[in-house]
Amino acid sequence: MTRALVLRALPALFATLALASSSAAQGVPRLDSYNGVAVRILQSNNAANVHHIIDPVSQQVVGVIRGCPHAHNLTTHPDGLYYYCANEQDKAVDVFDTVTLQHVMQIKLSERPNKIAVNKKHKKLYAGIRNLVKGKAFVDVIDLNTHKLVKSIPVHHEVHNTYVTPDENFLVAGLSGDPEPGEPTIEVIDTVKDEVVWGMELKGHRAEGRDNHEVRPMAFEANPDGSTKRMFAQAAAINAVWVIDWNSRKVVDMLWPPALKPWQQNADGIQGAPMHGVEVLPNRSAVWASSRLDSRIYGWSLPDLKYIGAVEVGPTANWMTPTPDSRYMYVAVSGSDYVAVVDLQKLAVVNKIRAGARPARNATAILPLNRVNTPTASTATQGTQAASR
Repeated sequence: MTRALVLRALPALFATLALASSSAAQGVPRLDSYNGVAVRILQSNNAANVHHIIDPVSQQVVGVIRGCPHAHNLTTHPDGLYYYCANEQDKAVDVFDTVTLQHVMQIKLSERPNKIAVNKKHKKLYAGIRNLVKGKAFVDVIDLNTHKLVKSIPVHHEVHNTYVTPDENFLVAGLSGDPEPGEPTIEVIDTVKDEVVWGMELKGHRAEGRDNHEVRPMAFEANPDGSTKRMFAQAAAINAVWVIDWNSRKVVDMLWPPALKPWQQNADGIQGAPMHGVEVLPNRSAVWASSRLDSRIYGWSLPDLKYIGAVEVGPTANWMTPTPDSRYMYVAVSGSDYVAVVDLQKLAVVNKIRAGARPARNATAILPLNRVNTPTASTATQGTQAASR
């Protein structure tokens, strides 16, 4: 190739490398185009055994997963081969084929799971175990090549949620239980050794007579090289978001939404966790948090953490997940059994998609085109709006 041709090719090459770096550094990868892939929103329904697959392009339900009672959450195989469902009732992970949506197998766990998370780099699935096993707490590890439970990692308290860091070098467990002063409520696991390497208390605000807090959802902001820069965490009893510097392992800020009048708030179903959803957008432009108490989602810009605004979505705003282009946020509205589609540029709800009983945790899946189910007439009727736009 001549020097002139090389120079002309460099800008495109650098753009591709930048996109690949950005994609590798997010919970939901950044995609500026959906060409060659299918994007799906996986919506689990906590009070049912029917779960919905939504196409964010058409904003309709295009598939239904039947089975997996009392699902905690759904996630996806690294190659798009399977959907995995945390089955709280059977203390297992249920495996579904992504094309047929048929149940393939069930992987038994050491006890009842809460959130499960997939590490793509090492092809492992981590299940936060919510109940003690003979008085001890664990994170279970499943090898995705064999679908076998290969290890149970001891942690300090029962696990509420598990997350993989942007570089996939660590698994972060948010602990529940009733921590004593000095005990960790966040523990970090090396995903090669599958051992706890450090932990910290979530402190910095006093509520309900205590200074250290149980952890609820978390999210991560990446550095340009994909390593973790900051961690965002929510806690029991507090309507705010902690900002934690990853390297120093210290709380450096708290994000508080504007105060609402008591009659504007909704106390139904908050389960001691007023905030219960936090996401960093794939393009790293903002962090968003959902408030069950306020029935709203709130945004702050990155990296400066300036308040963007709020969108009222409906009673008991729960988990949420962004689209890979960072344009929309899909919010599970548990109090009204629908998923609100929020346009983040307009700061407005633009659609409400009917879901199952008490929709809660959701996730964004990116699949190869040959791993997508074919919608049927019955699933098309599932995608009708719950209310007018």
